[in-house]
Amino acid sequence: MRKFSVASLGIALMLSACGNLSKITKEGTSDNPIWPAIEDSVFEGVADQKGSWPIWDNVRRLEAGMNKQQLYQLIGRPHYHEGWFDVREWDYVFNARHHGEHKVCQFKVLFDTNMNARTFLWKPGNCVQAQ
Repeated sequence: MRKFSVASLGIALMLSACGNLSKITKEGTSDNPIWPAIEDSVFEGVADQKGSWPIWDNVRRLEAGMNKQQLYQLIGRPHYHEGWFDVREWDYVFNARHHGEHKVCQFKVLFDTNMNARTFLWKPGNCVQAQ
């Protein structure tokens, strides 16, 4: 009975860890990117703020072709539990100031099948101006 329980748990964890939210092409694009709820972010923010206050110079350095380690060094770990195997999208919640006003922005990175970053997306789209 114990072997069955351990095996079942292992299979369940593997299946739950494989899911990307969006349907991503092998080239690292998506016609319909799915955005997780900001409230589901696991980033340890301060007080009532979700997400991080990134170093915007690091965000501006991101470019297609970078690998996960390079992104991790520039903007940190993703802010959601996105799985363990074949994860081809990372999601972030960033705080920014634009014209003195606090904005909360979501940022998504899509990876190709070689796990190189290919697509960078913002929600809302005008968050790129907050940089």
